Amino acid sequence: MDDTGTIEYFGQKAVILRADVFHLIHKELYRLSGTAANVILSLGGRRVGTEEGAVLLAKARSVGLGEASASPDFIQMALEETNMGFGKLSILSLDKQGGNASVSISDCFEADSRDRSPHPSCFFTLGYLEGVLSKLLGTNVRGIETSCVSKGDESCVFQLKPQESIKLK
Repeated sequence: MDDTGTIEYFGQKAVILRADVFHLIHKELYRLSGTAANVILSLGGRRVGTEEGAVLLAKARSVGLGEASASPDFIQMALEETNMGFGKLSILSLDKQGGNASVSISDCFEADSRDRSPHPSCFFTLGYLEGVLSKLLGTNVRGIETSCVSKGDESCVFQLKPQESIKLK
């Protein structure tokens, strides 16, 4: 909207940040709070994903799709085609009844192939996927990042499943 200098996405104000700005925010958070930065990013991502899932479901209802969350095709389209700038997202597997999903992201904005790490580094993205899939699947899901470009892997891969199925050690 040129007259106000704002961008809207699905009727919501949006802002575009360069990926390196996000990396600087992460580094500053890490400097100030150590590994708690990863928790902060994960919780923030989960909140953003939950809100995004609610917006997607409301949009589906407004165009007459009813309870679109019941449709695996809608869930796949919502994640793969709604380009949020996270990278090229692909659903590797989706079990609506079981609440399980496997998601791959090539060129993930959060992973940095130049800044190698022995551990996965996409905390915000994982939180986002947990939030949006919790909304779209209708069950509270949690996940782990099993592959990460920051570790030298080809893409970032996330495995998600219902929270109640996760056993704590």
